[in-house]
Amino acid sequence: MRRRWRQRVRTARWPAGAGLALWRWLRTARTAKRERLRTEPGFDLARIPTRGGDRIQGLRQGVGPVYQRRYQVRVEGADLDAAGLMERLRADVNAASPVEFAVFDKISGASSGLDLGDEYDVHMPGPWNCPVRVVERTPLSFRLATLSGHVEAGEIEFRARDAGDGGLWFTIESWTRSGDRLADVLYDRVGMAKEMQLHMWTHFCCRVAEMAGGRRAGDVEVFTERTEVAGDSRVDGRHVARPAATALARTFTALAKARGGRPLHPRGVVLDAVLRLSGTSRFWGVPLLDDTAELQGLARLSRSVGLPAPYPDILGLALRWRQPVEDGDPATAELLLATTGHGRAARHMLRPANHWGPGFYGSLLPYKAGDRYVLLGAFARRAVPADFAALARAAAAGPITMDLVVATGLGPWERFGELVLTGPARADDGAPVRFNPVRNPIPGLRPAGPLHQVRGSAYDAVQHLDARKRRPLPGGRRRGTVRRKGPRAHRRLQRLYGRLRDRPVNFEARERPENAGPAAWHIDDHVQALPPERPGPPEPDGGWEIARRLVRDYEFADPRIIRSAYRTGEPEPGADMLLEARFFGLRFHLGVRVGDVVDEVVERDGRRVRVWGWNYSTLEGHLERGQMDQEVHKWLDTGEVEFHLHAFSQRAAIRNPLVRLGFVLFGRPTQLIYQRRACRRMSDLTRAGLAARRRVRAGEAAVSR
Repeated sequence: MRRRWRQRVRTARWPAGAGLALWRWLRTARTAKRERLRTEPGFDLARIPTRGGDRIQGLRQGVGPVYQRRYQVRVEGADLDAAGLMERLRADVNAASPVEFAVFDKISGASSGLDLGDEYDVHMPGPWNCPVRVVERTPLSFRLATLSGHVEAGEIEFRARDAGDGGLWFTIESWTRSGDRLADVLYDRVGMAKEMQLHMWTHFCCRVAEMAGGRRAGDVEVFTERTEVAGDSRVDGRHVARPAATALARTFTALAKARGGRPLHPRGVVLDAVLRLSGTSRFWGVPLLDDTAELQGLARLSRSVGLPAPYPDILGLALRWRQPVEDGDPATAELLLATTGHGRAARHMLRPANHWGPGFYGSLLPYKAGDRYVLLGAFARRAVPADFAALARAAAAGPITMDLVVATGLGPWERFGELVLTGPARADDGAPVRFNPVRNPIPGLRPAGPLHQVRGSAYDAVQHLDARKRRPLPGGRRRGTVRRKGPRAHRRLQRLYGRLRDRPVNFEARERPENAGPAAWHIDDHVQALPPERPGPPEPDGGWEIARRLVRDYEFADPRIIRSAYRTGEPEPGADMLLEARFFGLRFHLGVRVGDVVDEVVERDGRRVRVWGWNYSTLEGHLERGQMDQEVHKWLDTGEVEFHLHAFSQRAAIRNPLVRLGFVLFGRPTQLIYQRRACRRMSDLTRAGLAARRRVRAGEAAVSR
């Protein structure tokens, strides 16, 4: 009877408690520092042991992705050590819990204290309670596992440790996923349950610091890692978006054919861009929004439909720059903005305009920064009519500046930097500048929602069509692809290529040889001398230019070992490429992703050298892990031309035992054979290209006589 009355009283006070929790969330938890867990390569369900006993609702019974979350706070000047703090917390868990929002009620076990096997009901607002069981207990920690009926499936651990300087650390770490599909919608899709949980545990950490008799040293730190689970039965937005992506891709392809190029933004002006970042008043966990830096890039301004200048049109602003990342090389990042409103509702709608500025350009589609959905934008200050001639004159007259801003879905805009556009303005009709922000995301900002996937598929289809149109070969075959046996084989390669988009690179930046050391990697460097030229810049149709085309089109690879099976044009940062490896009649389709494209004059050992090349990294499902760089060098002082091949690699986790055994026996020898043949093939093809050029010139001279 008393228990029922307690439940009724708590239910009656939930509205006031929820209001108080919302107020606290707005003041503290909403602005808590959130970062990704970068200490581990990924999460494996096998790391969580299978618990005995009835009614345990483990991770394997859950729905959706697994979230590993860690909340930690440092306490200074505490009266208790770590063991004393945990003893006090075990005596009364509610002493730290926000009881206006969540109350721990013991339903099984001794009347006082927390012990192994005890069960609790955690009462929270909503149509469910959250039953848990104590499955582990030590002097410095205890762990709870969810039971049947809980909104989540998984485990949560509370632990403390003494710091060497007299303070202590208190940590809450959970490994959970949604318990059912409704909870998955509220947590992973809407985000409401995620914010409720954030408030609860950040408040818990603050109360623990008070219980210890000390003070918090800084804010509560929140770390999150999201991992998709293979075989998840939920209806994923990606599966829902796939038919829409296919339909939109076909529509855009048909429109591109009709317009002879781009379906939208057919003409544009390219300007040099500088992003001067200054950060914001809050911490986002995103280098673009948090850092103070000056980044070089380029911008393309265009009219969406292509209406004549006096008429309003949807104006576009596309940006590309090199974003420094922690423990790795700078990454190519791209952002597409269009004229939208800037109000809370209008920022989600396109808005035609007849002037480049003043005005507002917004991302329209959201990005995810940690657990928060954000929009990016730019306020243009200078008055410039929306025609290309006026834009070129404005850029020639002086820099065009814009304020870079960020906002949560309905929050206010906050400035994080300045965009400076400078001339000379140049058209890109002859060599179109292509952008694909799904392929080249901003580090720390994940494109959120299925609409980004739909847009990415449409861009891929149009750019693939454009690549085929611009680079025909005799016999109807695209450069760099396998000769097709028929439509069925071509459609299969298309499907395999399309799946690469969702595959990550299969090694972390911190694992690279320059960061982790070369001991675990095979590192190969090859330099092949090519026919020289006269000193100075590369000669038109000379050896360097022929070698550059061979590297660009991946024609230096020996097709008896490996070849390009499917790609969508020239190498561009973030573009995927499907390779076909051959070994004793077997064929393996392997995915790689282009990293950097280099085209510059650099100084090495006091000598100037012109360098062109690109590299790619292996994706999940590849037989290897690593990266390969292929470059063509010309030393400007002597005219020497060289082909450089650099690679670091190691065997990947191969599931098939027969393939794994074959790779152990023959993988490394085949790799070395491929590299030696690639160097010889580059030399032979370059000489053959020069010989063909001499024959053409001799024929032209004979005709002129």
